[in-house]
Order: sequence, then C-alpha cells, then structure tokens
Amino acid sequence: MDFEIDALLPWVDGDDPVLKAKRSQYMTEEARKNDDVAGATRYKSIGEIKYCVASLLRYAPFLRKIFIMTDGQDPGLTPFIEELFPGQSSKIEIIDHKVIFKGYEHALPVFNSNAIEAVFWNIPQMSEHILYFNDDLMLTAPVKPEDFFLPDGRVICYGSWFWTPFGKLVHALKPRHGGHKIIGFKDLMLNAVKLTGGSWRFINLGHSPKALLKSWFQNWAVERDDMVQLNITGKFREPFHFQTQEPYFLDLARKGKLVLIPAEKKSLYFKKRDAKDYVKRKLESFDRSDKPFACFNSLDYCTPEEQAMILAWLEKRICGRG
Repeated sequence: MDFEIDALLPWVDGDDPVLKAKRSQYMTEEARKNDDVAGATRYKSIGEIKYCVASLLRYAPFLRKIFIMTDGQDPGLTPFIEELFPGQSSKIEIIDHKVIFKGYEHALPVFNSNAIEAVFWNIPQMSEHILYFNDDLMLTAPVKPEDFFLPDGRVICYGSWFWTPFGKLVHALKPRHGGHKIIGFKDLMLNAVKLTGGSWRFINLGHSPKALLKSWFQNWAVERDDMVQLNITGKFREPFHFQTQEPYFLDLARKGKLVLIPAEKKSLYFKKRDAKDYVKRKLESFDRSDKPFACFNSLDYCTPEEQAMILAWLEKRICGRG
C-alpha cells in the first residue's frame, strides 16, 4: 500500500472525579440507572486502553499514528509503552474533544460516542485511511493493510447483512427500562437506515476494527449536516441517535466499493456470563484461535479474580509476558 493509515479510538476514565462531576451536572437519575445511556459501565475502565494500544503497536506496525480522543484526560501510557516498545510512544497523540468539536462547540460537553464519531474528521493531520477501534477491542494476531483497504480502492467491512423488518421486530420485543426501550447497537443501525432513505436490509457491524475514509465523513458532514446535528444533540445516548458508520458502509456497498466479511471469521468476543468457569473456558478457546480481533466487553462486570485472569491473558498474548 502506498498510503498511510492511522488508528483512532475514544477513551474515558469514568472514575476520574473531575469528569464524574461534570457528567453528573447533566445526568438524570433515569439515565444513571440505564447502562445503555449513562450507566457507570459505559465509562468504566480497568486498563483496557493499555492493551489496545500495545496490541496495535505489536500486531499492526504499519500504523503511522494512534489518535486517542478524550475529554481533558490522558491515559498516561508512555511508561508502559516505552517498556514494551522503546521509542514508539511518539506514535500516540491525545486529542481533546475541544479539537474534535471545532465548529460544533455548542454541543460540549458530550458523553455520547455517537456524537464523537460524527465529528472525528475534524482531527488535524489525520490520514485519509483510518482504523477505528474502541478501547475494549484489541488485536491478538498480526494484521496487514490489505485486511482493511484493498489496492483497487475497495474497503473491507467485518459484518453481515441483516433483514430490517426482523431488526424492527427485535426492537419492538425488547424489554423496557424505566418506561423506555433499551437502546441497543442494532437500534442505532436501524435509525441510520431510516435517516438515509430506508432499506430492506442493513449491515450488522461486528465487534471489529472499522476501516474508514476521512474524506467521506467530511463530505457527509456538509451534505447531511442535519444528521450530524442530530447525533450531537443530547449529552448522552438518545433513542433518536444513529450508528454513525452505518451510512458510510451502506453508501460504499451501493457504489460497489465494499467487501463484506462475516465478523465471526475474524473476531473473538467476550461478554461476561454467569455460567460455571465461563472466563476460564472462554480464554482457553481464545488461546486455540488465531483470529486477529478480540473484544472484551464490560470487564467491570467480572469479579476481581476473573479480571486478574483476563489481564494475565492479555499480558501474555499482547505483551509477551507471563
């Protein structure tokens, strides 16, 4: 590939007293109790960011920069990264929300990832080609640029087609929280489909890195400013918000510029279950796999002993220690 690729990820330390105080100024009690909106688990961190960034440096050395989007915070990764990858911490850049929301300052502060994803293209000096991660998503095996961007200009998306009517049925049957429907990831995708003219199907995006083109989102922000304004309305996730990357992938698919690969072919997924020895058995299955993407969802739900097992696994798989 003759172009540069950057990584981009949002991060928040939910236990930071300054940020907690800021968040509480805008939070209703109902939102506080709803994990899909503003529950503590949405902002909880147990150090996943360290392993996410370390995994990028180990398994995707072709990356030029790693941009971390924060609200006045700094994960303090330099000592950890320099110990593992001397001289590589210079690849990491912390980008404040004030930079990302240039021209949209009226929306600040926001505690809503949908808003952040709508204006990320504002980051100066960021490459045209971007791999978007969440901090609980890590690489667990080597990847190459061609796993995301093809030489002919097509983009690879790890997901699968999903029938829109079935998605609406699932939403209708969802339980309620405080009188309101739970706002899940597929609900946000369905909202995107509705806002872009409707379709009998949409792309169910997997827990995997997203290959993004910066210029598409810049142009979209001009052409569909109404959608940008919608997603930056409200400090927390709202039922009318949409999954920002869904219109992008649908547009590429319509233009024949998308290659769709089922996420399960490349992704490992961890979500706490109460089944006996779930964590141990899950990690053992990960050990037997060479899939390159692993998402560790809501580790704060695990017991301290289970968290220790997972962190030990990450130390071995990503850091080569233990």
